[in-house]
Amino acid sequence: MAAIEVKDLWWRYPSFVGGDNPFALKGVSFEVEKEEFFGVIGPSGAGKTTLCYALTGIIPRVFKPPIGRESEHFKGEVRVFGKTAGELAANREEAGGADSRRVGLLMQDPENQFLRMDLLHEVAFGMELMGLPPDEIERRAKEALEIVGLGSLWRVADLVHPSELSGGQKQRAAIASFLALRPDVLVLDEPTSDLDPQGKLDVIRAIDNIRREHDLTLVLVEHNPEVLQRYADRVLALDSGKVVAYGPTEDVYSDVELFERYGLYASDVARIGHRAGLRYMGRVPLTVEEALEALKGRELHPLAEAEPIDAGREEVISVRGLNYWYEDGTQALKDVNLTVYEGDFLAIIGQNGSGKTTVTRVISGIYPKFKGKVTVMGKDVSDKKVARSLPGIVGYVFQNPDHQIFMRKVYDEVAYGLRNLGLGADQVDLRVKEALAWVGLSSKIDEDPMFLGKGEKRRLAVASIMAMKPRILIVDEPTTGQDFRMSEDIMSLLKKLNGQGTTVITVTHDMTLVSEYARRVVVMRRGTTVYEGPTRSFFADAALMERAGITPPMAVRLSQELVRARPGTPFLISVPEWVAALTGERVGQAAEGMERLAEA
Repeated sequence: MAAIEVKDLWWRYPSFVGGDNPFALKGVSFEVEKEEFFGVIGPSGAGKTTLCYALTGIIPRVFKPPIGRESEHFKGEVRVFGKTAGELAANREEAGGADSRRVGLLMQDPENQFLRMDLLHEVAFGMELMGLPPDEIERRAKEALEIVGLGSLWRVADLVHPSELSGGQKQRAAIASFLALRPDVLVLDEPTSDLDPQGKLDVIRAIDNIRREHDLTLVLVEHNPEVLQRYADRVLALDSGKVVAYGPTEDVYSDVELFERYGLYASDVARIGHRAGLRYMGRVPLTVEEALEALKGRELHPLAEAEPIDAGREEVISVRGLNYWYEDGTQALKDVNLTVYEGDFLAIIGQNGSGKTTVTRVISGIYPKFKGKVTVMGKDVSDKKVARSLPGIVGYVFQNPDHQIFMRKVYDEVAYGLRNLGLGADQVDLRVKEALAWVGLSSKIDEDPMFLGKGEKRRLAVASIMAMKPRILIVDEPTTGQDFRMSEDIMSLLKKLNGQGTTVITVTHDMTLVSEYARRVVVMRRGTTVYEGPTRSFFADAALMERAGITPPMAVRLSQELVRARPGTPFLISVPEWVAALTGERVGQAAEGMERLAEA
């Protein structure tokens, strides 16, 4: 039985200035079976969020076509359990008792959905509207928080405001509020983009268990291939509003050329298999287990010795005995120690809530009240004069771009910092256009940032800081919510800036990007540093990764398993290294080859 039927769906958003907007959805047709786990993938701007709105009746009931021109903006049909999505959203009586209890939508940015003043009532609010008895509300709220890993907050849930939570905790709280409602269909638009890899898998596993236990139909928009390969029954791929693939998950993810063509995330082992000619059952391998089978009989070429990390480089940042408390008395950092050297490409990693963002905000002067010793370029940041000069040395890109963007025009957002630096109009114009071209936003130069998508806002925030060319660049989760091609473009740009002398510090949950770009890592756990050193040494220490709660990328897991099976095998940590070892290319050549494929 089909829970969702979409037939020849067309939609374009109304334009309030100039001519009509292009169609965001173009003849989309597919079905989702009852109790199915259905995945939706696509590059940025493909129409994924718009499709979510259509599935839940927000289109055309909230986003309405112009009166008298309905057929020019909305065509086709969306039916949920035999009723149109509009009926489900708009009229409970005509929909045969079906309303928002049947279909829930968790949007991409959880902060857009928070309504109440504390965590407990945020999770309980929907159930209160449903008229559930208090004991049932309490039972479901507690269960939902435990499912998403926030059970430890239950005792203080009526005291914690959602704004006080970390980015990952906010996503978990938003998911909990919908799980407590137990709708028949749950539509999730990138619900775990701010979570660490283990947290992402834990939450999706919990949601899948709820799906099975309560006969839930799940539609998940997600970039991560491991999540969808493990859980999704079928996958729909969109590009520019059109369906470019639709079918069983294995069939869709086996077509690596399709993924490269449209800038989609393929698994590490699929990329290795495609580039190096590995085959499993007539197709590229999709899992570590399949890759191990495909590697039987294949020899690995030795790789050139990596350049040693020069310990004699100048220290540009020194953190010693750093302690930091939030206003409510919670200690976020405990005796943190780390060093950043001139020209570093450093990744700060760890589970949600481990203190990664807090450390970088202390370093950049955003959090001035701390205990310990922090110096930047040899100067103590606790000195008010030094703190005032930090923005000219340290560029900081926030995790949430809405905390950074405030101008009403994309051009002016990038130009603002440049004008404050005293640059002339011609130089400002050159740098603005150069930065927007770097991040793929040249076509949005006159747009109001308010109308950009979350991924586009993040790229705009990156561009506004990059344009100022700071000596030290700190980027908090630069690729969250980005498609594969844009993530590669952003990281390649950071690598290019690093090669030109900029010291780069990135906070990220994407271990594949860490393995491919970061030379050194700082690992944090529960507010303190548990490792600082070369990236390869960290990924080679399985016990340390487990203790820090870090899930290694598939390329590392594949190497771990192969070394166990074939002692003496070189330990490889990234897709380019694997390709080089299998083909005999240099690592740099393999990386360039992967970049060319991504650009094609």
